[in-house]
Amino acid sequence: MLGTRSRLAAVALTVALMAIAAPAQAAPATLVSTGPGILVADGAAVDVPVTFVCDTDPALLIAVPVVQLTQRVSDGRIAGGGGNEQINCTRKAQTVTIRIVPNVMAFNEGPAAASVFLQTCSAQFQCSTVISYTEITLAKQADAGLRQR
Repeated sequence: MLGTRSRLAAVALTVALMAIAAPAQAAPATLVSTGPGILVADGAAVDVPVTFVCDTDPALLIAVPVVQLTQRVSDGRIAGGGGNEQINCTRKAQTVTIRIVPNVMAFNEGPAAASVFLQTCSAQFQCSTVISYTEITLAKQADAGLRQR
């Protein structure tokens, strides 16, 4: 019984010390722009470009942009879906195209609500998140040729 209490006290002390010595959050990256979205396969997916810069903190190594889309498509029904990527920070403006696959219904041409989350992390897993809520336009691709991803 004494051994269990000692272990519990040691765990409590370790947790308290980690909370006191926890490093500060990493500085957030800058979310520059989102969209417009390009419909893929008649709305079976949407490619959304996200541009950001993670040069505010030289310790930032990884960026994880996440895009959630919702769109009213017909009779009050909502198409929605999300996608994300993980890439290395380059300290310069970076654009990544994120493929959004709808959960149930296909997306249509027109406006859509976009929630964009940009999480950046250092090697010590100190992370920060920037969030943007915006409206983007979904449109068909200008040229009808096949597109490789």
